Amino acid sequence: MRPPIALIAILLVPAGAAAQVDQVATPPPNIVLSNYNSVPVGPYGGLEGSAYVARIDDPSASWFNPSGLAHQAAAQISGSAGVYQRTYVAPAALPDRGGSVQQLPNFVGFTFSPATGYTVGAALLATNSWNQETDSQLFTAVPGGQQRFAYSADSEFSQRIAAVSVGYAGSARWRAGGGFAFSLMNLRLVASTSDRIATSSDLRSLLVSSRASASALQLRAQGGAQFESGHWRLGGSVRTPGATLSHSASITIDGVLAAGSGSLGASVFDSDAPRAYHLPWEFQGGLAIVVPRAEMEFDVQGYSPISTYSFLATSEPLLIYAAAANSPPVVSQQPVPPLTSASDGVVNVAAGGHVKLLAGRELRVHGGIATNRSPVASGDTVFTKVNLLTWSAGVTGTFGKLQFSAGLSRQAGSADDVSLRNLLNGEVVRSRIDVRMTGFIYSLAYQF
Repeated sequence: MRPPIALIAILLVPAGAAAQVDQVATPPPNIVLSNYNSVPVGPYGGLEGSAYVARIDDPSASWFNPSGLAHQAAAQISGSAGVYQRTYVAPAALPDRGGSVQQLPNFVGFTFSPATGYTVGAALLATNSWNQETDSQLFTAVPGGQQRFAYSADSEFSQRIAAVSVGYAGSARWRAGGGFAFSLMNLRLVASTSDRIATSSDLRSLLVSSRASASALQLRAQGGAQFESGHWRLGGSVRTPGATLSHSASITIDGVLAAGSGSLGASVFDSDAPRAYHLPWEFQGGLAIVVPRAEMEFDVQGYSPISTYSFLATSEPLLIYAAAANSPPVVSQQPVPPLTSASDGVVNVAAGGHVKLLAGRELRVHGGIATNRSPVASGDTVFTKVNLLTWSAGVTGTFGKLQFSAGLSRQAGSADDVSLRNLLNGEVVRSRIDVRMTGFIYSLAYQF
């Protein structure tokens, strides 16, 4: 991802201008992952790699597959969370590593049955919760002196969901359901960079800071079905793109370049920037086999592509201040290039299930593995393309009417050939970036 300060790289390269610097370019990018299945959701599905669409029967069905609500004949309240998720971001070309430790309250839900055959459910959950901070400095030798590069950045991207659905039990063999979901997206990108080259004859310094934020509230429709035949279970769900109900965004950029007797500055501020956020069509289908003490399911999840669009823009001009020795300063304006986003179509696969350990006791061991491929397309300048592999494992059980689950999830992937820095001396450094996320999942549910 190239942050908003990328435009300074273009504007502070004077050709015949008073400052006469060789090259000015951008700092390392803010790493922001937009993978669709980044947070384990639900008391059981989160432990089984999200391969749960054909068998789901708990309050998380309000989001996974509304037809699964029809399994519930009595009211139920449940909650689950990934607690203290550790995110690790490691750019190979910088000496310091980044990341975060955060608490993720990612699911709470309930169900009730207002009439025979019908079950209503609601859930609050998170499908994305990315947060990372990176602070680093790097000293390198240059002809006749030393170069110091420093970078500080933090980024946050989240998707919070409020889903309400109804499930209907058509017969002992099939169920159907539908509903809607409110999706709240929040994005924050903050970065600052310092690049100084000191030699025996001169000093060149570049200071840049930027901040961009955006949010969008959208409404989505969804539906699903389940079918049973002997030991086999078949299920599927579909979710529409979002209709935007409200949105907001802001952008701030400031940069200063000092070289010899000349200097350049650039700045822009817009507290109400034009913005947009698009969601894909989502499809999920699963086939499961269920025997008395074990269940196993295989799922395929598909997401439609999204053409390149302007994610965050501003109509405010970028003000450029230029000054040279023995000359009055010159102020000019340039348009600000927008941040754009684009998504490829993505297909993920998942497999998961559980085994009941004891015939007379509700104690089960769960496990799952899934792909979490990045949808980021080549025209995207907001998000970072990192394909992830996810695995999860845990246990569930009951004590009377109280149900519990506990487990671990792990996601890992890497981005290759990421442009980390383009310094004043013209050097371009590209690097591999490794991403690791580890989370603890727990849930409690009460069956009335």
